Amino acid sequence: MSRHATAYVNGLGITDATARAVLLLLAERTHAPGDLHRPEDVPDIMGLEFQDSDVPALAARLGLAPEEFRQQLRGLKQHVKMDILEHTDGLWEIVYGPSYTRPPQPRPAEPDLTRGGPHPFWLPGWEEYSTWGYEQGPGGHQHLYAQLIANQDGPDAEPRIWITPPRYTVQTVDELAEAIAEAMAPYQPVRMPGVLIKRWLTRPPLSD
Repeated sequence: MSRHATAYVNGLGITDATARAVLLLLAERTHAPGDLHRPEDVPDIMGLEFQDSDVPALAARLGLAPEEFRQQLRGLKQHVKMDILEHTDGLWEIVYGPSYTRPPQPRPAEPDLTRGGPHPFWLPGWEEYSTWGYEQGPGGHQHLYAQLIANQDGPDAEPRIWITPPRYTVQTVDELAEAIAEAMAPYQPVRMPGVLIKRWLTRPPLSD
């Protein structure tokens, strides 16, 4: 059980009893880094994934029918800001946390994604020193790069992640997002899909 995730959900004040029970059940299955060492440090982003074949057992714990449980999952975003991704192969990805519900801050300027850089990477925990942008490769061909440094490492640290040739040769922001998602998987409690990484590349925080 994740103390971080459970405490976070309990503090949301969700008034719908069934929705709260469903999210608390998900919180119990969430692994949040630091649970054992620094219980006061709630991660900005938490998440979990499970297969649709797990739904009947999860639903039974709350006394719900499987399809009712699925509908509750799909409706959680009506009660709290989060991402619920239901894949065609039966995988459910749930991503949530304080970064979704933190009070709005002044919105930074949006980058011009068609040129130059470096541009900021706004993923919480990586936003202070990480950058990405365009650079010229051999033969004058342009490609995208990313240099990702965890906040805890400090501004002078070597990047934990380099997205650059020859291992990665990416031409579009979508390709860059997928490459980052792959490279960041060991550093996250659940692998973030490229569509969410793209959000942190292209949109300032709390811009919804």
